[in-house]
Amino acid sequence: MRRLVLTGALGGASAVALAVALALTPASPALAQPSQQEALERISAQLEQAAVIRATFTQTRQMAALKRPLVTTGRMAISRQHGVLWEIQKPYRMTYVLAEHQIVEIGPDGVRKERNVRDLPGLAQTSRMFRALLGANTAALIDVFQVNAQSQANAWQIDLTPRNAQMAQALRGLTVMGGRFVDSIRIDEAGGDSTLIRIHAAKSDTALSDDELRLFVPAPSGPAKP
Repeated sequence: MRRLVLTGALGGASAVALAVALALTPASPALAQPSQQEALERISAQLEQAAVIRATFTQTRQMAALKRPLVTTGRMAISRQHGVLWEIQKPYRMTYVLAEHQIVEIGPDGVRKERNVRDLPGLAQTSRMFRALLGANTAALIDVFQVNAQSQANAWQIDLTPRNAQMAQALRGLTVMGGRFVDSIRIDEAGGDSTLIRIHAAKSDTALSDDELRLFVPAPSGPAKP
């Protein structure tokens, strides 16, 4: 089981603050307690270290200003080499291609709109977080968060509390839970809003499909016709 916080296009102000803090400011070196470091290493060993993982998701966002939660569903593909594809299917259609230095927004009409990672920091951080977890890069978490990790035979949980005071003004914490794959990500904002992402039917693969890869690396357009 796991929980994380998402921001930007997927969440609220706290997510944006989290992403900005992680993406734009260098993290000061930090050390985890030996027991926590060992727990993180055990969790990394439990995770499926695949080149690509595909899954469906249900995202539920609770906001104090709204009586009912905002629920979106869709599918995702995570590539350790290329980044994350995040496709919202209901209640509207929108696809985000989350690469290392670029975010592409693809509308239901297929039109691509390139965005800088600074425009949608929450989505960019989502990509980095998934890739850190799936790539067993626990140092990326330790540098930015106080980590409380618990690991059992078939399940684990990571509670993340921001080290940066500016980030903490917007983000209360993240909880990520899982086993062989990430199962859930919960983001708790300082203002009381929260986002819960449940990940379903995760499967590993060796590579992206041709259609998925084209979303990351679109074919060059040909010369204009006279």
